Amino acid sequence: MAKRHFYQVYALQTSLHYIQRHAVQHTQFINLSFVARFVVRFQSLLKPNAYIVTQGPTENTVNDFWRMIWQENACCIVMLTKTFDFIKYWPSAKVNSENYGDLNISVLHEEELANFHIRTIQVVKKQGTKEEETRTLLQFHYTEWPCHTCPFSNAILEFRRRMRAVVGSRLQHDNPIVVHCNDGGGRSGVYLSIDANLELAEEEDCYDVFGYLKTLRQSRKGMVETLNQYKFIYDTLEEFVLCGFSWFPVKELSQKLKQKSMKDIETKLNEYQREYQQICKMTPRFTIGDCAGGHRGDNREKNRDVLIVPPDNFRPYLISFQGNTFTDYINAVFVDVFSPRVDVRGSQWMCLTEHLSRTSS
Repeated sequence: MAKRHFYQVYALQTSLHYIQRHAVQHTQFINLSFVARFVVRFQSLLKPNAYIVTQGPTENTVNDFWRMIWQENACCIVMLTKTFDFIKYWPSAKVNSENYGDLNISVLHEEELANFHIRTIQVVKKQGTKEEETRTLLQFHYTEWPCHTCPFSNAILEFRRRMRAVVGSRLQHDNPIVVHCNDGGGRSGVYLSIDANLELAEEEDCYDVFGYLKTLRQSRKGMVETLNQYKFIYDTLEEFVLCGFSWFPVKELSQKLKQKSMKDIETKLNEYQREYQQICKMTPRFTIGDCAGGHRGDNREKNRDVLIVPPDNFRPYLISFQGNTFTDYINAVFVDVFSPRVDVRGSQWMCLTEHLSRTSS
């Protein structure tokens, strides 16, 4: 029981996964059945044992977590939660390496992107002698997905694209992908459903969201926790169908410009027009309630256009008030690149100063 985060999310008996362990007085392996309480194997729609789904490690299970990574020779770790949901199972930047049982873990490289981090992790197994075995794997850490909610579809698709660009197709190797959130339930189930169905579409040009989730639920309770998460799977797959792969290498820019200028015979639209129309259709429409702060009477003069008001969930809040004429509002939102507006000069510098001080502290 101590090895579970949540009692409502657990592996069913038919899909239990066991970790091997060296006995104290013998070199034979023994099975630890209690480890199966927090980890379970899943198949994709094309390949058995494609994933291993687990909860975020606790103090009691962090050594077991790394033993599982080593035993199953995992190709990568997909982490879908922030570190405060459980203990951090890799060394911090100030520490060269840390030992977890007989495994030594170190971070060789870390790349920080808008919504996720990519870490290159080295795992060294100590054999009790001078002999050592070293492996390297990647951790893809999505940081903007609060529990019981849904992220942006395009961000998840980019996250998945990055992961697959390195790991490759599941059909190319037998090494499993380890996927976890805090409890190995809702968010893990959503990501598996998206990844497996996109892979099925690439091979057979079809989706089976209902059938795959039914398979997941037969192995582990709590996979995809809410109706909104279930709908999010369909929305993300639809966005992939409508938008596809929009990225391309820099060296192909000139070629792409020529292609986008050519008009389609049937629609009479070129690629620029088609893409822009698609963007307009997919842009969410925020209500006045979503943008309540910008529509308040004391904030209206801070907007150049009443139709362009930031939603409250995405705007920075100013906290260092300077007299009664200042509020917490600025017409700005957090995006990958933040550019304050020039028509709110006092608030602009307050916003910049506050967020610079937060990042440097």
